[in-house]
Amino acid sequence: MAISNPRKPGRIFISYRRDETGFPASWLYERLAGHFGPDQVFKDVDSIELGDDFPEAIANAVGACDVLLVLIGAQWLAVTDEAGHRRLENSDDFVRLEIEAALQRKVRIIPILVGKARMPPADQLPASLGKLVHRQALELDPNRFEADSRRLVRVVEKTLAEEEARRAAEARRAAEKTRLTTVQTIAASLTADGPAEVDAAEAALRRLADDESERVAQAAQALLQVWEVERGKRPSEAKQRPGQADEKRQPPTKLVASVPPAVATDAGRATVPVETAAPAPPDPPGDAPAGVSPARRRLLIAGAALAALLVAGGVAYAQYGTGRGEDEPIGSTAPAATPSPTTPADELCTDEIRSNRRWVCLTSAVVADGKLTIKYEVDYDGAKPNVNTGYHLHLYGGDGKNPPDHTMSSHWPKSTRGKYLYVAREPYVLNTDDPDFTDAIGHAPKVCARIAIAGHSLVQDNKGGYQTGNCVPITRP
Repeated sequence: MAISNPRKPGRIFISYRRDETGFPASWLYERLAGHFGPDQVFKDVDSIELGDDFPEAIANAVGACDVLLVLIGAQWLAVTDEAGHRRLENSDDFVRLEIEAALQRKVRIIPILVGKARMPPADQLPASLGKLVHRQALELDPNRFEADSRRLVRVVEKTLAEEEARRAAEARRAAEKTRLTTVQTIAASLTADGPAEVDAAEAALRRLADDESERVAQAAQALLQVWEVERGKRPSEAKQRPGQADEKRQPPTKLVASVPPAVATDAGRATVPVETAAPAPPDPPGDAPAGVSPARRRLLIAGAALAALLVAGGVAYAQYGTGRGEDEPIGSTAPAATPSPTTPADELCTDEIRSNRRWVCLTSAVVADGKLTIKYEVDYDGAKPNVNTGYHLHLYGGDGKNPPDHTMSSHWPKSTRGKYLYVAREPYVLNTDDPDFTDAIGHAPKVCARIAIAGHSLVQDNKGGYQTGNCVPITRP
């Protein structure tokens, strides 16, 4: 029994009729195969092995190609079968099927007019081939074959390179999706009772926190941060255990705690009585941290996983622009900035800020003629700010510390979320009687900035915080 061993379909498909354009097709095949390699070019006689299923091989080749070359001779439109019917009118005609498949797949189709052939009018083609006439054709003249074929090679080279880049991007997205799923799986593993399994999950999470994909890295970092907080509670377990029996017997007591007032004033901290119940008895010894029940711990880590995936989803706009590569460092050629008695550290655009992959540096904030004008520098891999689909800035009033930077984002609860402006243009101008100015800036002495992404989640810096920008003092009249 004969065994068929079909050759891998080429990315360049030559569609022709043997009795009309057989010789030009052979010339083109030799020229293209010599440049791109024979495995990259499909021509039925040269590319189908003995014993292969002819229709199947043709269908596979058309389905895999990136460029379809349609050789059109002077009689291409009028060629008939043995019964005298136009072959293009036959729905099973190979040339017709090849063009229809390529049009459906939206690959590049290049009509090649051989000799004195002209593009056929649309009204003389089957309706399924009508779009062929809109494709720019190449006139292939035997007297200038080399020049014409070189022009064709340049176009095909560009097309193949573009398709290769598109496939690589799709492969990266698919791999990224798989790794994001891995982050979710790790979140479940962190709730396991076995220390070895938990340690392995944590190690895998740390590797993903350095992933080349920003989406994966941010998802892993978000989960890792919550896990580290949870794990940090464990050392206190041993200290709490000796007093468990006494604590169980003691009724709730009133404690007086010093808490900061709701609104900061020059009076400093206010001391107010707060009624606090005695601590609940710690859980039995085990893997769960002190004061956190296994069920609550599982909810906590599951919530962390969800938060991680939400962070990843917030940056689903992918990479913008064609600036630096993922591994190329971002830095500044400006001299290093250092604090001085007259310039606080939070007002500096430091090298540490610029070393982040995404950063913003405010340069001035001036109130004049009833308007606040803020100027800044920003680097986001060549992307332009867009509040709806890309990155933007969060601007808020304060001293760079209060309110905390991490509350300047919508993914924090409303009870802890600060008020901010979201900005996508430079310079940014805002009327001082605008409610946005009153709510977010008001009488604050400074304006601070952080990079945010779609969904208003903040971009993390190199250390897992949110110091992607600086503050500047507001110059007022």
